[in-house]
Amino acid sequence: MSSETIDVVGCEMPREVVPRAYLADGGIWPAGPLVPDAPPGAHLGQAIAEALRAAMERQRLGARELSRLTGSQVTHPTVMTVLQGSRLPSVHTVLLLEVALKAPLYPAGLHAELADGQEP
Repeated sequence: MSSETIDVVGCEMPREVVPRAYLADGGIWPAGPLVPDAPPGAHLGQAIAEALRAAMERQRLGARELSRLTGSQVTHPTVMTVLQGSRLPSVHTVLLLEVALKAPLYPAGLHAELADGQEP
């Protein structure tokens, strides 16, 4: 195993997952399907991006306004990278966004879906 991968449940996966990179051909981020062998982090990034987008739309917030609601603890470029699927957010970032939005973003049941081999 190289220094750039980690062993998760008997399979190697990249240490840094870019969720959008696992979007199936022709799919549109974040709602489009992922490739069948997408790692768990890609599913996580997709679920968080979808929840974040929906919460921002419901509250009619842009990335800059959401950043301001976090007390600028989450910058608007960070909000955009999460929305675009170009990076997984830290747990702390997710929590700060959830507090600012007063809405859950973390997909609590995702682990069970992935363990059962279901399509999230």
